[in-house]
Amino acid sequence: MSQRITGIDIGSAYIKVAICENVNDNSGIVVRALVKRESDGLKNGNIVNTEAVSESLLEVLHEAERVAGERIRRAYLSVSGTGLGTVTDTSTVAISRADATASEFDIARALEESETRQKEKANLKLLHTVMSEFRIDGRKIVGKPHGYVGNKLELKTIFLTVLAPHLDNLVNSVENTGVEVENVYAGPVAESVATLSATSRNAGCALVNIGAETVSLLTHEDGLPTSLRVFPMGSAHITHDIALGLRISLDEAEKLKLFGSEDKRVARRIQEIIEARLSDVFELLDTHLKKIGRSGLLPAGIIFTGGGAGTRGIEELARKQLGLPAKIGRGLFTEAKTQNAEIKGLDGLRGKERVEKARGPEWASVIGLAMLGLSLGEPEESLGLRVVKGTKKGLVSFIRQFLP
Repeated sequence: MSQRITGIDIGSAYIKVAICENVNDNSGIVVRALVKRESDGLKNGNIVNTEAVSESLLEVLHEAERVAGERIRRAYLSVSGTGLGTVTDTSTVAISRADATASEFDIARALEESETRQKEKANLKLLHTVMSEFRIDGRKIVGKPHGYVGNKLELKTIFLTVLAPHLDNLVNSVENTGVEVENVYAGPVAESVATLSATSRNAGCALVNIGAETVSLLTHEDGLPTSLRVFPMGSAHITHDIALGLRISLDEAEKLKLFGSEDKRVARRIQEIIEARLSDVFELLDTHLKKIGRSGLLPAGIIFTGGGAGTRGIEELARKQLGLPAKIGRGLFTEAKTQNAEIKGLDGLRGKERVEKARGPEWASVIGLAMLGLSLGEPEESLGLRVVKGTKKGLVSFIRQFLP
């Protein structure tokens, strides 16, 4: 029997909703509805007016319900904005078995110690937990430590976190519409499920979401998320720069940003403005990559998502300034997985055009939420999900059960 999942992504510029279901053989998803509308009540991805967000969301939900022909009662929610971040913690526990062999019980104890320390921090909630490295008596273990003999087990854990007030406001904004929030994921994590291949994550890559008012950077190596940063700068700033530079309306500036101009003089000026602002963005990204020792050292390069990924010249400039391969992220689900889909909510598009639109970078977050909800991301690798005890709404902790 097929299962339907609703994903909600609330951004500074747009609110997006996707309704998807799995096919009978559970091999992929069928996208039934994709709807977006302008949002209200947010700044830099953070909610400043809960009522305004709820009202905007309600409009989108009603439209999604209309095109899908069903009531939305529960949904998966992505959280983005400057409140996202990462914290690294290391715990050491004595191996408990009489034969000194490391076990799942020892791993659970070490993880619980780290989680407890992070939960004690004020105004911080844990979203996802990544067990990134194990050591037995100081010696690094490749893979899981089960079966290794020693006295002490050391676990290095990466926590993807969110500021508690931001999370509470986001959940309340959704539930004020009568929709129950089933699970919450960091937006970059959802996007990574939809757009990053196992090869890219293992080799090392950076997923960069260019939103309206923020830019997020999620790095992966050896198949695992390694760091997350969000910067208060986005594609709307490029639009504003063009509007000021050419003394035109914001609507005109947005069109020129995406499609350029036939007037060569105007086109050159637009490109100068775009490159100047993107250069500032890439400088922030490279500063962080230098901080974690990965500047110019990610073989799979930069993968762009978000509405700003369509900015003219973004790939070429990234290659030049960051010294890395760069491309626009596309949804990993194939046409075969949506072969009988009737994707609604994308006005003026039919058939394969709608499928291709759904695979575009601006829909990565809601499509990724659906893949997570349907447990369809990465069939070649296993994804373990666990609840972080004591966290509001029973947030899902994202733990990969495979390790470098």
